Amino acid sequence: MEIIRANRVNKYITDALRIAHSLKEWFNENGVKSMEADLFFDNLIVAVEGNETIGFACYSSYDGIMQLIWLAVERGYQGRGVGTKLLNWVEDEARSHGIALIQVETLPDEHSYEPYKLTRKFYYNNGFVRVAYKKARLEGWDDQVVLEKRL
Repeated sequence: MEIIRANRVNKYITDALRIAHSLKEWFNENGVKSMEADLFFDNLIVAVEGNETIGFACYSSYDGIMQLIWLAVERGYQGRGVGTKLLNWVEDEARSHGIALIQVETLPDEHSYEPYKLTRKFYYNNGFVRVAYKKARLEGWDDQVVLEKRL
């Protein structure tokens, strides 16, 4: 498996959106619509095995903090370390630019929705801790928790 920087490469944006559409329990239509713009404007990396894109991460930075915006792995590759490799790549990128903190937002622990229990477990197992609770800013969106990891 190889991690590729894929900024503004239409093929990889399309592949990432395909993966997101296939994971409906994590990404609803509003999320995928927002994701499409983020994948174009922000940094995109993809995990590729052979000719197949099997995962992606979208990230940016703001005020000296690395922001992990989206991370997803093709269903058949989940649990095989692909997400961790993508996360490690983003962490290494942050360190290489002197950034010592990475944040991600996700559904709060108070939500019992099973797929996001797995999401939070992934981040907690990778050293993230909960630092804030954010009320939804837009109608139809969910509250979020901010998780962060010191690098």
